[in-house]
Amino acid sequence: MKINNIGYNHKHDADFFVLRPEGSGDNLLLLLKTPAVFVIDGKEQHTEKNSFILFGEGTPQNYRSDGGEFANDWFHFSYSEEEKSLFEALEIPFDKVVEIGDPGKHTLLIKNMSFENYSSNLYKTDSIELYLKLFFIKLSEKLHSEEETKISSCYDKMSVLRAKIYSMPQNDWSIDGLAHELTMSRSHFEHTYKKIFGVSPMNEVINSRLEHAKFMLSTTDIPINLIAEICGYKSDIHFMRQFKSRLSVTPSAYRAEMQNQNRTYSAKRQKKGN
Repeated sequence: MKINNIGYNHKHDADFFVLRPEGSGDNLLLLLKTPAVFVIDGKEQHTEKNSFILFGEGTPQNYRSDGGEFANDWFHFSYSEEEKSLFEALEIPFDKVVEIGDPGKHTLLIKNMSFENYSSNLYKTDSIELYLKLFFIKLSEKLHSEEETKISSCYDKMSVLRAKIYSMPQNDWSIDGLAHELTMSRSHFEHTYKKIFGVSPMNEVINSRLEHAKFMLSTTDIPINLIAEICGYKSDIHFMRQFKSRLSVTPSAYRAEMQNQNRTYSAKRQKKGN
């Protein structure tokens, strides 16, 4: 991994812009200290300060000032095919603007890399390579620690909502409705829910309905079409298909199996009591 060019605490006027339709021929890391505007996949995106973007090799680079001074740290760099696994392991996103909060540690590392790059130090190439790896390791730590903090803060609210899903399977649940209950965007809600519970929200809804149906099938004689309705299905045919698809058995066969198990258990208890 090596630095091709680097800049620390560079400042530009309000008319500053960069347009590289074919990219820069290498990878580019921008650490933004002021708001900026990016054009990514043809869509304009306004970003706040204390954000970064990692442009991959060959990715078009189109960004500018957001009406005021443009200040940033940056470095162009290259890495080998063997070093590609480092970025995969660190899960640092490419070609996406990400807010990181206080960038103090990261801007200090860029300052140190810049000093080494323009120095005559004997081992500056080795030093820069170590600084680069440390920069991306610390960046990954920052990204994932903030994500874990956000998820942790959502856990209690998510758990309450999950209990609500299981206690009211008859509700006409939707992703938009569930996200609205927690005042979250649809995509953020889906991502966070699956991260916490390991299952998508709509699969959770299906699981809650099927669990309730299994309980009713094994403990009551309520007709299957009414069980479907009680569990939130608008069609008993849809219910039976989904039940068979998920459990590899029809509702009627499941009921018969559970009733048989209950009779066997009762007989054993009665025999033991005698």
